[in-house]
Amino acid sequence: MPERLPHRVGEARGASFSPSHSVGGGWGEGSDPGGACRAASWSRVVPGAGSWKRRLASLPVRRLTALIGLVLVASACGGSDTPAGSGSFPDGAFAFSASSNLAVGTERLLVAVANPDGSRLASPTISVTISVWLEGREDQPQELPGDFTWAIPDVSGLYRATFQFDQAGLWEVRVTPQDAAPLADFTVQVNPDATTPGVGDPAPLSDTPVVADHPIAEISSDPDPDPRFYELSVKDAVTSGRPTVVVFSTPKFCQTAICGPTLDRVKEIADDHPDVNFVHVEIYTNLDDPATLELVPAVVEWGLPSEPWVFVVDGSGIVTARFEGVVTPEEISAALAG
Repeated sequence: MPERLPHRVGEARGASFSPSHSVGGGWGEGSDPGGACRAASWSRVVPGAGSWKRRLASLPVRRLTALIGLVLVASACGGSDTPAGSGSFPDGAFAFSASSNLAVGTERLLVAVANPDGSRLASPTISVTISVWLEGREDQPQELPGDFTWAIPDVSGLYRATFQFDQAGLWEVRVTPQDAAPLADFTVQVNPDATTPGVGDPAPLSDTPVVADHPIAEISSDPDPDPRFYELSVKDAVTSGRPTVVVFSTPKFCQTAICGPTLDRVKEIADDHPDVNFVHVEIYTNLDDPATLELVPAVVEWGLPSEPWVFVVDGSGIVTARFEGVVTPEEISAALAG
């Protein structure tokens, strides 16, 4: 199995941690064999040719894994301690980034809120404002409402907002609940470039397996696969002259518990876009033997530091949008509409 670096809320925040349950099992028996509360990040990735691929070689994996581990534990593992109908968070709540791959430009920032024990607190009943500023530019904040998004429907969620990060470096983030004091500020690293293909980059021409050559059960761990998502390889899809949506996820073996829900959201909109190619790329091979799981080459070719990811590619093979982790059908449809 690919080497992973599990981090937990207690390890990063100095608090104890005891996972209460796994929420990843709903997308296939045996989901998340290593525990849904662990981070999904690979400690060794072999970079290939190309500028953004070379950047993968210097990826700060330990930092990414810690960030991802925090949000996965908080978003997927703990029960909510927020009282029903409450408009604020309890004492001790803290916010942190759920985005691991921010780069200079227009970027979507995901924010989680949790208790020190890891139980998640983000709620559609609590409105928040998210503010960001480059360290040293406290007098130039950007401030936007945080849109609540379910990570796992009716179980846990995150806040999201899209900001313009005009410089690389450390950026301060502040989450302020409506009619309540701000939570403690935290920082995010904004890199000069993304490790994955960014907006404006050509989509890698990955030769992914298709149903014409393999049974779906060999190339997808989705318990209810849509055969249309396996008719074309990534290479054939992005060179077809049609827009393409590429989903990287592993519903059965997901370390985040959100791969299944993310793939399901993309499947929801496929009928609404008959002129768009939809491709699901399973993260692993050897799906019938969890002890021998191997990362598929496309994960390396696309420089993914985590799972799941969704990319929108235009008819010329250029990436027009990228979404780490949680994404809504409306976001994908908006990206396809240009």
